[in-house]
Amino acid sequence: MVDAIMMLSFIILVLIGTTDFDNATTKNLAMVTFGIVGVIMVILRIIGMRQEAHRTQESDY
Repeated sequence: MVDAIMMLSFIILVLIGTTDFDNATTKNLAMVTFGIVGVIMVILRIIGMRQEAHRTQESDY
Protein backbone atom coordinates (compact mmCIF):
# COMPACT_ATOMS: atom_id res chain seq x y z
CA MET A 1 0.00 0.00 0.00
CA VAL A 2 2.83 2.38 0.86
CA ASP A 3 4.50 1.65 -2.49
CA ALA A 4 1.31 2.39 -4.42
CA ILE A 5 0.71 5.71 -2.66
CA MET A 6 4.36 6.68 -3.11
CA MET A 7 4.25 5.95 -6.84
CA LEU A 8 0.97 7.82 -7.26
CA SER A 9 2.29 10.88 -5.45
CA PHE A 10 5.36 10.99 -7.72
CA ILE A 11 3.22 10.58 -10.83
CA ILE A 12 0.88 13.34 -9.66
CA LEU A 13 3.87 15.59 -8.94
CA VAL A 14 5.09 15.15 -12.51
CA LEU A 15 1.63 15.81 -13.92
CA ILE A 16 1.14 18.92 -11.80
CA GLY A 17 4.63 20.16 -12.67
CA THR A 18 4.02 19.88 -16.40
CA THR A 19 0.51 21.38 -16.36
CA ASP A 20 -0.18 25.09 -16.75
CA PHE A 21 -2.20 26.53 -13.88
CA ASP A 22 -3.99 29.87 -13.86
CA ASN A 23 -2.96 30.42 -10.26
CA ALA A 24 0.68 29.75 -9.30
CA THR A 25 -0.25 29.54 -5.61
CA THR A 26 -2.60 26.63 -6.27
CA LYS A 27 0.09 24.82 -8.23
CA ASN A 28 2.70 25.38 -5.52
CA LEU A 29 0.32 24.26 -2.78
CA ALA A 30 -0.56 21.08 -4.67
CA MET A 31 3.10 20.31 -5.37
CA VAL A 32 4.11 20.87 -1.74
CA THR A 33 1.24 18.68 -0.52
CA PHE A 34 2.08 15.78 -2.81
CA GLY A 35 5.80 16.26 -2.14
CA ILE A 36 5.18 15.86 1.59
CA VAL A 37 3.05 12.78 0.95
CA GLY A 38 5.87 11.32 -1.17
CA VAL A 39 8.51 11.98 1.48
CA ILE A 40 6.32 10.45 4.20
CA MET A 41 5.79 7.34 2.07
CA VAL A 42 9.54 6.98 1.47
CA ILE A 43 10.13 7.21 5.23
CA LEU A 44 7.43 4.61 5.92
CA ARG A 45 8.95 2.32 3.28
CA ILE A 46 12.39 2.58 4.94
CA ILE A 47 10.85 1.84 8.35
CA GLY A 48 9.01 -1.16 6.91
CA MET A 49 12.18 -2.53 5.31
CA ARG A 50 14.07 -2.21 8.60
CA GLN A 51 11.30 -3.96 10.52
CA GLU A 52 11.24 -6.78 7.98
CA ALA A 53 15.01 -7.19 8.23
CA HIS A 54 14.74 -7.26 12.02
CA ARG A 55 12.03 -9.95 11.87
CA THR A 56 14.16 -12.03 9.50
CA GLN A 57 17.14 -11.82 11.84
CA GLU A 58 15.02 -12.92 14.81
CA SER A 59 13.64 -15.92 12.93
CA ASP A 60 17.18 -17.07 12.01
CA TYR A 61 18.06 -17.63 15.66
